[in-house]
Amino acid sequence: MKINTTVMDVQIEKMELIELIINTKNDSILKKLRSVLEKDNQLTLTEQEYEIIDQRRSNHLSGKSKSYSWEQVKANIKAAK
Repeated sequence: MKINTTVMDVQIEKMELIELIINTKNDSILKKLRSVLEKDNQLTLTEQEYEIIDQRRSNHLSGKSKSYSWEQVKANIKAAK
């Protein structure tokens, strides 16, 4: 089995960062790190993207667009292979 070195490198980096965080005594560093990580995890959409989502939702609720159950999606994927 071949191990993806990039994934391993990322995991090693994460472990090293965790160790640094555990060992820091500086509260301001922890606050800055929290701020950076929280901003990184926030999903931001443009006004145009919200409009597209609203239009698609409206089409779905009014029956103008086709929708599929999760089971149908999986079956379609298997059939496409």
